This record gives sequence, structure tokens and C-alpha cells, in this order.
Amino acid sequence: MNWEAISAIGETTGAVAVVISLLYLAVQIRQNTNQIKSSIAATELSAFERNIASGNRMREFFLLNPGLLEIYLKGRESYVNLATNEKIKFDMIVRNVFSEIQGAYIRQWSIDHDPNGFLGLAKVVDQTISCAGVQELLKVAEVDWRPEFRNFVFDRLEIIAGDSPVD
Repeated sequence: MNWEAISAIGETTGAVAVVISLLYLAVQIRQNTNQIKSSIAATELSAFERNIASGNRMREFFLLNPGLLEIYLKGRESYVNLATNEKIKFDMIVRNVFSEIQGAYIRQWSIDHDPNGFLGLAKVVDQTISCAGVQELLKVAEVDWRPEFRNFVFDRLEIIAGDSPVD
């Protein structure tokens, strides 16, 4: 055999090896992409299920604690007219309610699993902050929310109130 033939065989073998490597790489990328898509879908489903569980937990809280439900309903009407011990309980209940809503907001914000954006959360927030007692509480309470959620709530409050949000 001459060197030209050996060189041609080597180049052909190298070219075939490169093609096989590229095909293998393409298969691996496709499999990885499918795994990532499956992982994202599972994460979105998990976030959705956590939001459902969160809402159920709050409803269950009120069902199992009718006395606290009574304070919550009374406080929604007027925070300032509550007795001191009722104000403390109302404050904790509202903080729990907003904590659950904030969790849903952050999950939505992080994963974007709701095709309607924050429309569903906006309705929940609007129902909560449209109550005079909750607005009174927000005027005196120091909220410990993430900035994104705080802006969301106070933007909603501004829309509902038709004026500047409470600082």
C-alpha cells in the first residue's frame, strides 16, 4: 500500500468517526432536552399543587377555628374597633393569609406556571385588601414581605383605593 491510500483511509475513517460523534451528541442533546422539559413540567405541577394545598390549608384553618374566623370577619370590617387581644390575633391571621398568598406569588413569579399571569392572585389579594380593616392594619403594620410581593400588593391597593398606596 502506498502512503496516499493509507492517508485516504485515515481521513475517511476520521470523517466517519466525526459524523458518528455528531450523531451521538445530537441524540444526547435531544434526550437531555426531553429530560429538562419533563423536569420543568413536574416543577410547574408541583408549584400548582402547592398553591392548591395552600388555599385548602387556609380554608381548613378557618373551618377548624371558628373563633378565629369570627375575629377575622370582625377585623375585616374594622381593625381599629377590635379589642387589643383581637388586634393581635387579627394581625397574625392576616399575616398568615398574606404569607400563603406570597408563597403562591413567588412560585408563580419564579416558574410562570399560570397562563393568566397573576390574574388569579390579583383577585385573591383584591378581595383581602378591599376590606377596610385590612387596609387599616396595613397602615400600621410593618409588612415583612419580599419586595416583589410588597410592590404587587400595594399596586393592587392603589388600584382598589384609586389613590397612592399605604407606606
